[in-house]
Amino acid sequence: MFQKSFSTLFRISVVAFLLGGLAIVLGQTVGLILGDGHIVTHVEELLAPYAYGSAGIAGLLAFVLSYFHHGGEEDALGNEDSPARAAEHVG
Repeated sequence: MFQKSFSTLFRISVVAFLLGGLAIVLGQTVGLILGDGHIVTHVEELLAPYAYGSAGIAGLLAFVLSYFHHGGEEDALGNEDSPARAAEHVG
């Protein structure tokens, strides 16, 4: 139950920081095209705390999720029956 909750919160925070970063870049691009430095700095000042905050939350949740046990031994991609594992059992 906790793992599912943390996983959902992690996904939401990742989407939030990606969208926040995209909004910052697009806003600054508009400021550059218009030649208005105030827009460039104002967009970053307005959105950065939310984008950076959600990135920090995603990082902390990723750390917490790394402690949940996944049941069996898995490879880096989460595949229990990877070719590397199959090769270990060949005599």
